[in-house]
Amino acid sequence: MPETFKDMVWDAIADEIGAVAMYANMANMVDNFTLKTLILSIAGDEYGHAKTWIAIYVLDD
Repeated sequence: MPETFKDMVWDAIADEIGAVAMYANMANMVDNFTLKTLILSIAGDEYGHAKTWIAIYVLDD
């Protein structure tokens, strides 16, 4: 059965949150402050994407 738009948005949310967790874990593996900051910045971007997808999910009624 094909996925619905809402299913695909839910998958996108899960993917973004998974990426946040992965990047946070990667940041914890490095000692270099600049590198850690860059990786956490990427994690923040992904978190922002997740929030946007959540808004889309809620707005699609």
